[in-house]
Amino acid sequence: MVTSTVPARSGSAFSSLHMPQRPRWFKVLAVVLVTLLLAGSGVLARDALARSSRAAATTVPQSAALEQQLGVRFSRVAVVADGGLITLSYVVLDSDKATRFQSDVAHPPTLSSEARKLSTSRVSLMKQGHTLRAGQTYYLVYENTRAAIRPGERVTIVDGSLTLAHVPVL
Repeated sequence: MVTSTVPARSGSAFSSLHMPQRPRWFKVLAVVLVTLLLAGSGVLARDALARSSRAAATTVPQSAALEQQLGVRFSRVAVVADGGLITLSYVVLDSDKATRFQSDVAHPPTLSSEARKLSTSRVSLMKQGHTLRAGQTYYLVYENTRAAIRPGERVTIVDGSLTLAHVPVL
């Protein structure tokens, strides 16, 4: 081990002590470790911010008026089947109203892109004629006419005079 003598100061009690000197690699290692710790904490903070942004970007808004009239809460819009179909998922809140909603094949909700002037209402109703149970999730499958709806954007769901805007598309 390398030692060095601390220069004596006048009146100093440490004038005769020998302080060990750490090797150069030790100092370099300490600097590298501190740098990695700081970089790691920055990455963690950035990832946490990205996760919260993604969560906000995929949060489906709610409409009390729409839920009251239709008996369902829309929970997800997703482009599937290589972009050719769209699923509109919903949770049943009121079984009777939801059954009427799902049975109305002549007036399905329209999905309108908020990025372009395109929409689709060509739907194949799923579970038609079956008893819908409150708390269960069901879905409608739409044709994605002219690629009207694209992942990563937002849509407005229109049912008669009721609308639910800014619904994220997965």
